[in-house]
Amino acid sequence: MIDEPHHPGRRHEDRSPGEAGITFFDVLAETMRTVTTTSPEETFQLGRELAAPLQTATVFLLEGDLGTGKTIFTKGIAAGLGIDPREVTSPTFTLVAEHQGRLKLYHIDLYRLDDLRDIWDHLGLHELLDEEAVLAIEWAEKVPDLPVRRGYRVRLRWIDETTREITIQSVNESHRDPSRP
Repeated sequence: MIDEPHHPGRRHEDRSPGEAGITFFDVLAETMRTVTTTSPEETFQLGRELAAPLQTATVFLLEGDLGTGKTIFTKGIAAGLGIDPREVTSPTFTLVAEHQGRLKLYHIDLYRLDDLRDIWDHLGLHELLDEEAVLAIEWAEKVPDLPVRRGYRVRLRWIDETTREITIQSVNESHRDPSRP
């Protein structure tokens, strides 16, 4: 089910990414959109459909508890960029994994990092944000004021064993440098 909380006068539509094709352009038309997926395949497909039309650097800020599908969503992003999704695994111990497709994809996992300065300076996140690449950042809630020129905050919420509520919000604005007071 697609829920449009910022447009209360609109009718709610029942569709899933696999059935009706939630596209990148559908998301661009809204500042926020919520989609319910009922399988890992639908979560994958949503990531793929959002990434397929990308032509320029874009950041996906992925938020959600363990097991909500952040890596599955990222595998979909990879597929949309022409990258074999089997190459994409959770980079928990490597922190950053680089993949080459139509656009370069950096898959970043902040789970093991707690110090904002480590995230910003030692991981080199500020440099990655300046590259002409797609970034998929898991556990992005650890850097809430990340300066993003073009991107999406993707919140994945566990409903049951196979169902996820995924809220996608445009974050096409610059924020302050999180390493500075």
